[in-house]
Amino acid sequence: MIKKKVTEKIIILEFDNQREMSLTFLRFQEHYESPEFAGKIFTHDEFKEWYKKDGNRKFDYHIKWRGFNIPSSILDNFYKGKFNPLTKYEKKLLSLLEEHKGNYYIIAHLSTPSKKSHILNHELAHGLFYTNKEYKKEITKELNKHDMKELKEKLISSGHYHKNVLDDELQAYSISLSHTLGVLTPKNTRKELKKIFHKYLKEMNLPTLTHTKHLSS
Repeated sequence: MIKKKVTEKIIILEFDNQREMSLTFLRFQEHYESPEFAGKIFTHDEFKEWYKKDGNRKFDYHIKWRGFNIPSSILDNFYKGKFNPLTKYEKKLLSLLEEHKGNYYIIAHLSTPSKKSHILNHELAHGLFYTNKEYKKEITKELNKHDMKELKEKLISSGHYHKNVLDDELQAYSISLSHTLGVLTPKNTRKELKKIFHKYLKEMNLPTLTHTKHLSS
C-alpha cells in the first residue's frame, strides 16, 4: 500500500493486489455507502451473509471492485473501537492515515496499468465532488440540465449504493466507467461533465492525470 497526497484534501492509496485492497476497504466503504450498512456497525460475517442473500450466490467482493473512495469522517468509528476486532488490513490503513487531521478524502486503486486511468478518473471525480465546493456546484448544475433517470435507476437497482450518494455516483460514472453498468450516459452529457472534471484536474496541477484518454462515445 503506497500513500500519495495529491492535494491538501485528497489522498490516494495505491495497491498492487486487488484482494488486499478489497479486504482493506470493505467495511470502510460499506459503512459509507451500502444501502444496508451505511452508518451502521457490522462485522465481516454479517456483511457476507447479507451480500449472499442479495442475489449473489458466492462472495466475490474481493474481485468485483477495482477502486474505492471514502471521506475521512468514515474512519472515526474505527478509531473509536466501535468496529473491533479490526483485521490486520484495517489496522494497517488506520495506522497509515493516523497523522492526517481534519476533513479529507481517501481514494484507493490498483497500480496495474489495465484501465488504470479510467478507474482513477472515476475515483478522483468522487474526491473532487466531496472536497471542492465549486466543482460540486458546477457539476450539479450540469447534471440538472440532463435526464439522468436511466443511469440513476441502474445505480439503485444494482443494490450497491445508499440514496445519499446517488448524485455523487451519477457524476463519477458519467465521467468514467458508465459502460461498466451497461448504461452509457448520453454523449453530450458526458462531454460537458468531463470538460468540467478535466478543468479542475488541470487546476490541481496534476499533469500525469489530466491527459488520460476519454472513454469512447
